[in-house]
Amino acid sequence: MPTEQIIHDGNYVDFINPVVDGEVKAHGLRPRNYSTHPIGYYSFAKPFDIQLIPEPEWQSRLDALIAAKAQLSNIRNQGDNGQPIPSRDQNGKGYCWAHSSTSAMLIARAVAGEPYADLSAYAVACIIKGYRDEGGWGAESLEWIAANGVPTSEFWPQKSMSRSNDNPAMRANAKLHEFRDWMDLEPRNKAQFVTCLLLGMPVVTDLNWWSHSICTVDLVSLNPFRTRIWNSWSDQWSDNGMGILEGSRAIPDGALAARVVTASQD
Repeated sequence: MPTEQIIHDGNYVDFINPVVDGEVKAHGLRPRNYSTHPIGYYSFAKPFDIQLIPEPEWQSRLDALIAAKAQLSNIRNQGDNGQPIPSRDQNGKGYCWAHSSTSAMLIARAVAGEPYADLSAYAVACIIKGYRDEGGWGAESLEWIAANGVPTSEFWPQKSMSRSNDNPAMRANAKLHEFRDWMDLEPRNKAQFVTCLLLGMPVVTDLNWWSHSICTVDLVSLNPFRTRIWNSWSDQWSDNGMGILEGSRAIPDGALAARVVTASQD
């Protein structure tokens, strides 16, 4: 089994423009301007409004999740009829910000026990950006997803930028895959971030240092502080598309959590 890449302050530059399977991987994050789009700006996402888990409880809660194999990476690894849900692949386009949201959608569906659906993030990014290869931020894609859903690859093929994909059948299919219950976290608020991860909520995570948006799925350790991310550079990156961020590299500059509850937390 491949070893998960661990990205930290000492090596992060090596991962900014990595080559995976012969391809230089793209990013695409445009940092959210909190002056024009502050917390509370988006009607689909309430500001963080749940009780914080006290820091002295973090380790014991993390230990319990790991022992029960109840983290979101465990759910991802069983979410396609007992097999791992495939990673999304932004395919060299600056569409990370739509793929991170779609990955979180896939996790939310798996937590809810819904069958795997091959959701296509290209639909979201192409329509928002008028088929241009342009960057964005996580909340920008989630606003569209909350209103319209995400279609499967049967109705919008993966990596396709064809305008003909946008038709009534695609729009109807997308509405079958909606998730509207998001929570807007304060930028770089570690306590809010950890609380969501310990409660089993996938977090759409924008990282300015990386110019990249990914889906954070697990808290891995507290000392050192590490999180597990699900990237959109295909299953060929790191360990089946998942890697580790350490220390300051893990703290989001923008973050929205899907309000889902894993079975172990009921």
